[in-house]
Amino acid sequence: MSKIHIGQKIREILDKSHFSVVDFAKSINITRDGAYKIFEKERINTALLQKISDVLEHDFFSYYTSTPQTKENKGNYGYATRDELHQLTYTVQLLVKEIEKLREEIGGVDKKKPLKKRVVKKK
Repeated sequence: MSKIHIGQKIREILDKSHFSVVDFAKSINITRDGAYKIFEKERINTALLQKISDVLEHDFFSYYTSTPQTKENKGNYGYATRDELHQLTYTVQLLVKEIEKLREEIGGVDKKKPLKKRVVKKK
């Protein structure tokens, strides 16, 4: 197994999150300088790593298993990130609006009833 620089991994995930370094530091009860010191660490105690995992909603312990959990190998047992859930929610909302718009264009369709297939007979 290759050596993991956990501080760099934490920084990578933090950069992809909605947290600033200051907000991240506050959420784990350390100073901004303390957060930057974490980013430099190759090793970290498990209690702190668990707290960081909870705050950033990322399983940092998976880097230490023989088969890290990545998007490719999580399969049906993985989990979505907060950003992925927000994006999916936004996409669903757009699709619901589009369906409503299309139903209005069709006219007279009850929004609560599912649309039926129209059969057009050829003459």
